[in-house]
Amino acid sequence: MANKNEIRHEIFPVTGMMCAVCAGTVKKTISECTGVTDVDVNFATNSATIDWNPSLTSPARIAEAVKDAGYEMIVSESEAKAVEEKERQEEQAYRTMKLKVIVAWIITIPLCILCMLHIHFPADNWIFMAMTLAVMAYCGEGFYRRGIKALIAKAPNMDSLVAISTIVSFLFSVFNTIAPEVLTSRAISADVYYEGAAMIIAFVLTGKMMEMRSRHSTGLAIRALMDLQPDEALLELANGNTRRVPVSEIKVGDILVVRQGDKIPVDGIVEAGNATVDESMLTGESIGIEKTRGDKVSAGTILNAGSIKVKATKVGTDTELSRIIRAVKEAQGSKAPVQKLVDRVAAIFVPTVMVISLITFCVWMAMGRGYLPIAFVCAVSVLVIACPCALGLATPMAVMVGIGRGARSGILIKDATALELLAKTDTLLIDKTGTLTLGKPRMTDICWSSDVEESGKNAILAAIYGAEKESIHPLAAAISEGIEKLKITPIAPSEYEYIAGVGISCVTDGMKYNIGSSSVADNSCDPQFLKKIDLWLEQGAGVVAVSVDGVPAVAFAVMDEIRPDAISAIKELNNLGIDVELLTGDREATAQHIADLAGIHTVTAETLPQMKQDRVEDLQRKGHVVAMAGDGINDSQALATADVSIAMGGGSDIAIDVAKITIVGGKLSSLPGAVKLSKATLRIIRENLFWAFIYNVIGIPLAAGVLYKAGFLLSPMFASAAMALSSLCVVANSLRLNRIRN
Repeated sequence: MANKNEIRHEIFPVTGMMCAVCAGTVKKTISECTGVTDVDVNFATNSATIDWNPSLTSPARIAEAVKDAGYEMIVSESEAKAVEEKERQEEQAYRTMKLKVIVAWIITIPLCILCMLHIHFPADNWIFMAMTLAVMAYCGEGFYRRGIKALIAKAPNMDSLVAISTIVSFLFSVFNTIAPEVLTSRAISADVYYEGAAMIIAFVLTGKMMEMRSRHSTGLAIRALMDLQPDEALLELANGNTRRVPVSEIKVGDILVVRQGDKIPVDGIVEAGNATVDESMLTGESIGIEKTRGDKVSAGTILNAGSIKVKATKVGTDTELSRIIRAVKEAQGSKAPVQKLVDRVAAIFVPTVMVISLITFCVWMAMGRGYLPIAFVCAVSVLVIACPCALGLATPMAVMVGIGRGARSGILIKDATALELLAKTDTLLIDKTGTLTLGKPRMTDICWSSDVEESGKNAILAAIYGAEKESIHPLAAAISEGIEKLKITPIAPSEYEYIAGVGISCVTDGMKYNIGSSSVADNSCDPQFLKKIDLWLEQGAGVVAVSVDGVPAVAFAVMDEIRPDAISAIKELNNLGIDVELLTGDREATAQHIADLAGIHTVTAETLPQMKQDRVEDLQRKGHVVAMAGDGINDSQALATADVSIAMGGGSDIAIDVAKITIVGGKLSSLPGAVKLSKATLRIIRENLFWAFIYNVIGIPLAAGVLYKAGFLLSPMFASAAMALSSLCVVANSLRLNRIRN
């Protein structure tokens, strides 16, 4: 039985929300449920974060209330299934929306041409009525269902205005089709305005579809993180045998066998064996980490080579991977999207237009019964001309063109929020490995001791190549590839021994080779040789030294190289007013060396995922708008928390899914271009909104008949034409983004 004072906290997917007002309706519905102590609904992530008392209510009851309000809250026995169901429903909703948009335009385009050019033929108005009714009944049914529900709930939204304006326009046209003489007898043209109703639905539906597509990938990051956790593990039994068991059955203290290529299923300590583990999901470093007895390992990391036995210390939701999943999920859910101006104004704009329309009707009626037709025409014109077509297209149209322009330049942008905030960004935190650097360690230099004769160098390299090919050491592959480029043929050793934590001892052609860290060269008598090694270490390079028959002979420097376009990109970002800071899990010396090369003055090194997130939050508390650029799983928390998240193409799928912007090919030179594009897009959005509002400021009084006494009456026909023209102006202005150079 639940404790009456217990409060549970969970995030549930919600589907069916079409705008920020919808999110407000869902929040109001959930908050009114008995037992709910706190709720936050995020339209951007289609989720509801709920605190509730399990002794008073349950997620199933809350879901019922949400369903009654016209939406769906997904409650499932597992988080993975809930995410999967949400993805399925959103994909189905998008396909349905896309079909409705196609049908709407197929019917609306010929309807508009015929109506607005006054092309007449037998029974034309009846055919126009049927065409419009098809658009309204099939394509626009969601507007009527949601809009009328919002009206009943006393929370009118843009769907309500679309519903009322199209219904009134349609009914007025039907009236003029059936009984045109009622208006013609009073010297008023009995025009029909079917195309206005159809066009409103087609335009607004197109905007909704674009917004829906931009939000579709939000949940993929969480799903991909969950996929890092293996479903099964190899459990060692008391008799020494092994058995595959579900990860959910593993308990603290169990011994697990992990082999080459396996994902480590739990956080634990190595009990036996040695191996190289890819911990890039935590550190971001592409170089594997050697693990021997007593070393810690983390769930979700991958065993590149070797085999180990792991004693479980943290299982299930206590592992580091699970903590990262929770952190990303909460960061996405709690980070409120930048509220579009159109949604902020809608709460005032929609009821205001309705009131103006009603006042218009009443004012004309107060002038006498003979003004009834004029009162009706003016009231309808107000609703039609004020329909938020241009207003609704102002943001998504500019975003669509901006996204297309960015895509052609290798900049993939997921939503308008990222565009808007990138233009306001003043601080960029950038990861090192795979972002500022190429992400693959390479042999960058060779230094020979003066004791080695030139004629013997190739033989030594051949022996080292043969030994390194057998090694699981993280730097071995880089050295092997480097020597291979010198056209050296490897010689296999006759004796070979790998000592974990020390290096390789082998015999080739009767000579003994010791291959290990820089300490192998400590007894060298060549001061220039030792000086070179010290310089490499100061620069943060990985150093592998080799002795032959006990005499230091050669040393290799292995380092992740800086991207060729990094220096110019950082300089251009600084010129755009953005401070760049290097944020990496790598060593201080390595980080500082790379930062100096790139022209970055602020460095934070040796950071774990939580520390990266903490740095982002610290800057945000100081009032900075923070962008984070990274490519690894270890960056996902910081990416999810940052105001703008940027993933470098070629990085981890997790980083790309979390990020709102992806740089295809990982070209740093595209970052300044993305900033310029975002500034241009934001400017176009503001221009679109300005003209959309000016259009309403001028159009609504004209539609209300303020110039009637001067002989001018804006009929619904011209009102719908003006509405279409305003939308075309928004589209044309948005297309200017295609001329932006980035």
